[in-house]
Amino acid sequence: MLVEDNTAAVKRIMQYIRKIDGELEIVSFAEASAAYDYAQKETISLFILDIQLVDYKGTSLAKQIRAMPKYKYTPVIFETALAGEELSAYRDIKCYSFLIKPFTETEFASAFCDALGLSDQIKEKTKIIQIEQKQFVLEYEVQDIAYLEAFGKKIVIHTNSLRLGRKQDTISGYSLSGLFTLIDDPAFIQCHKSYIVNKNHIDKIDKTGRLIFLRDFDAPIPIGNKYQTGIWG
Repeated sequence: MLVEDNTAAVKRIMQYIRKIDGELEIVSFAEASAAYDYAQKETISLFILDIQLVDYKGTSLAKQIRAMPKYKYTPVIFETALAGEELSAYRDIKCYSFLIKPFTETEFASAFCDALGLSDQIKEKTKIIQIEQKQFVLEYEVQDIAYLEAFGKKIVIHTNSLRLGRKQDTISGYSLSGLFTLIDDPAFIQCHKSYIVNKNHIDKIDKTGRLIFLRDFDAPIPIGNKYQTGIWG
């Protein structure tokens, strides 16, 4: 659960989390009261709380959470621009970690992965492939590849990373199926004779229009008749 009232910060943190593991379920609230009500009804495995919220402080929310037996030992990560509150948060609430704004993606990922015990899992996910092109070699982190597009006798690799943003490279000498084999990752699925997408970058799927929409990409990806079963089971 993310409790943060700054919409830009919410978007950034959600991107960080999805990059770590696209299958994690994230719920977000701007107000402490709404977050508390939800936490009572559901079971949360990790809380990320901003200290300065619209209705009342994240530290007060954390005390309410800790008062519930099921959350006595649940990891809590605080984020704030007020570093002076760090000591009292550790002492009074036993938070797992404390992020001082502005924090980097690396700082967030370290705290998040440690809290969920995902460090080893994340290291395994950082897979890199190399593609030879004439006199040079292109290198990609597999998790940054959003989709592959066959374009004539060439392949366009579309990537989207938090560090570099969106970019694309046109390569030759490889087939779509050849790159599929090279990537060798279950997150990648073929949705059309000319497209392979990374499921971790999918924002939504329009079954009626047979289109896939990827985060931060304007153009939708078509779903071919032959590949529909693989997309929605």
